[in-house]
Amino acid sequence: MTGVKRTLLAKTRRDLRRRSAQFAAIAVTVLIGVTLFISSYDAYRNLAASYDRTYAQLRFADLTASGGDPDKVAAAARDAAGVAATAVRTQAEVPLRIGDDKLVGRVVGLPADRPAAVNRVEVTEGRGLGSGGSGDDGVLLEKHAAGTFGLGPGDTLRAYDGKRWRSLTVRGVVISPEYLWPARNRQEVLADPHSFAVVFAAEDTARRLAGPQAHRQTLVRLTGSARDDGTAGEVAERLRRAGAVSVTDREDQPSNAVLREDLKGFQQLAVAFPLLFLSAAAVAAYVLITRLVLAERKVIATFLAAGAHRSAVVRHYLGHGLLAGTAGAAAGVALGIAGTAAVTHAYTSALGIPHTAVQTRPAVVVAGLAFGVLVGLAGGIAPALSASRTAPAEAMRGDAGTQKPPGRVSRAVAGARWLPLVLRMSLRELARSRRRTLATMTGTVLSLVLVLSTVGMTTSMNALVDAQFGTVMKQDATVRTGPGAEGLAGRLRSVAHVADVEAITQADVTVSAGDLSYDTSLTGYEPDTRMHGFRTGDGGTRQLPAHGVLAGSALTGRLDVAVGDRLTVRTSGGRTRHVRLAGLVHEPMGTALYGTKDTVAALTGTSGNAYQLRFAAGTGEAARDAARAEISGLPGVVTYTDERALHRQLDDFLSLFWIFTGVMLVLGGLLALTVIYVTMTVNVAERTVELATLRAGGVRLRRIAGVLAVENLTATALALPVGLAAGAAGAAMSLRAFSSDMFTMELSLGWEVLAAAAVSVLAASLLSQLPAVRMVRGLDIARVVRERAQ
Repeated sequence: MTGVKRTLLAKTRRDLRRRSAQFAAIAVTVLIGVTLFISSYDAYRNLAASYDRTYAQLRFADLTASGGDPDKVAAAARDAAGVAATAVRTQAEVPLRIGDDKLVGRVVGLPADRPAAVNRVEVTEGRGLGSGGSGDDGVLLEKHAAGTFGLGPGDTLRAYDGKRWRSLTVRGVVISPEYLWPARNRQEVLADPHSFAVVFAAEDTARRLAGPQAHRQTLVRLTGSARDDGTAGEVAERLRRAGAVSVTDREDQPSNAVLREDLKGFQQLAVAFPLLFLSAAAVAAYVLITRLVLAERKVIATFLAAGAHRSAVVRHYLGHGLLAGTAGAAAGVALGIAGTAAVTHAYTSALGIPHTAVQTRPAVVVAGLAFGVLVGLAGGIAPALSASRTAPAEAMRGDAGTQKPPGRVSRAVAGARWLPLVLRMSLRELARSRRRTLATMTGTVLSLVLVLSTVGMTTSMNALVDAQFGTVMKQDATVRTGPGAEGLAGRLRSVAHVADVEAITQADVTVSAGDLSYDTSLTGYEPDTRMHGFRTGDGGTRQLPAHGVLAGSALTGRLDVAVGDRLTVRTSGGRTRHVRLAGLVHEPMGTALYGTKDTVAALTGTSGNAYQLRFAAGTGEAARDAARAEISGLPGVVTYTDERALHRQLDDFLSLFWIFTGVMLVLGGLLALTVIYVTMTVNVAERTVELATLRAGGVRLRRIAGVLAVENLTATALALPVGLAAGAAGAAMSLRAFSSDMFTMELSLGWEVLAAAAVSVLAASLLSQLPAVRMVRGLDIARVVRERAQ
């Protein structure tokens, strides 16, 4: 038996040498899958840990309450079980002027003499508020705004306190846990970076700057155990009973929500895409080992007849798959560990996360190795068991003992004399070798799932951008007004390149139904507005209702309401009114409320506090910048927002996404080539005698290549309908990972995309004929005939 083992081991080495390219292709596919899994999944875990570490260091609030008497609300939470700290602060929207830009500013109060107990800031440049100097005009500037405007310690900016513009000195640049992603609210997670900035001031200074717009908040930080055991809900209920109107937990805080949504999508993609590669590797291993077993029936019979245990035969052929899978997994683990740190640092650097956690988790490494082993087992177990069941006497009779009567399809093809010979031969092989045909089709389906999942996200994201900036947001800029704005509409129309101006009303509100509430924006337009399109579920638009409001479709899930229900609308000033939900709009970004100007005036007590405008077609960037500077200097203008800069911001936000989808698209093409390459080269190896006989009989290489190509392309074409449907379903599932009340992703896969994907897979199948043709050309006809005669 020792001799049998040595012989099997020598045979394994020979098999690996003779089919090195096919085994290498399987190993590389496993390598890619394991590398993707480890680097992306560990990076996902590292990003989550980096956020949590930063939040812990900066004492990020678990609950933020607005409304009511903040001191009373804080007292209600202070003695509750699981509460680590509470704080009361001022927050208000205050117009800022930085250079020539007028923008929406947010002033946030901080203790001047000690670090904040909740929502601390980390100084990256300059010094803090309690580091000396005259306190009234000293502020800290959030780092995103500092980078956008090029400001640092010692620079100045101006804030409008409701009466006059006050000069403020930047004492330091800081990172805040509330603005790791600089989202003003859940409706404006992406915005013109020149339209919003956050400054932190001593609490007394913040109150003076805010004036009558001062908005007091209660912050609550929980202990670690309380954060995980549901205590947050109990504390939030105590805050509401004490008078808080709106309570936002950490998960719904705008900046954290954006980062967590990104993480959620990252998590799903970090598992789904590697599994596609590993599944393809298992299919390729199955094809290779199955054909190897069928080609070596006599060899297997000889071993069994010589007394080898069937378990030894199983281990021998199972070892082929395990060697390829384990080798690929081991290399993938090494590359994945190296890639984890690179991906984590690239991501945290791009977002400016101050406390990065990089860790290699043994469980993930073990899982990566296990994936490789499972791929080898899955690909090899069926053919290995088949080999062990071979009857020696039957196998020794050769192919004559294995021939089966032609099936119905084979007989029908043979009788179709009107078909070209090449096509008849190809179709006959498809029917005779059903497992090989099914394996080719499975590889095609997997390739289309990966390609369409990637392309589908790309085309859907492009459709989102087109809908947002083509159908929904038609304005080019929004101007907020203050005292002295009389006659501003005429002055705006006189600015060069301004083609249209329309007065609107904007307000930040809290909308509630029952015990559920949601912070959002409410905008009032003219009934026949030209500045906004109210998009319906079928992609069309509708008019504003004469009574009631329209809301983003995600609001129904947030408040558990339906069209026709009554909503409670509360402004930041405390005004409360009720209104009917008259309809829903399907907008790609945000979940806002809309009504006519009259409806919004009745709800908020405010009318005409802003203008939206459009530039003439073809207005260039230089002209737009000049118009911005001129409009910002007009009396009564307190903020200017360039909506088209939002488009550029979105492009920047998606830059990592485009890189990721591009890499996945390339890898999807490689996956298709790998699976089809293994299938085709094994097909040629299995049919060596048949192909050599054809060559010896004078059949030209071109005709033989045609038979192989038609067979392979036909199997690929048969799989296209299933692959396209599965790919579209995969794309839809991927998009759902990114959808929320902040982004609404809808699948957009036109027939052009589906046709292009089908053509690409067929092209990959055709390209795989090249190595097959080379193998046929290199056949040693004399050697094959000698082996056949033995």
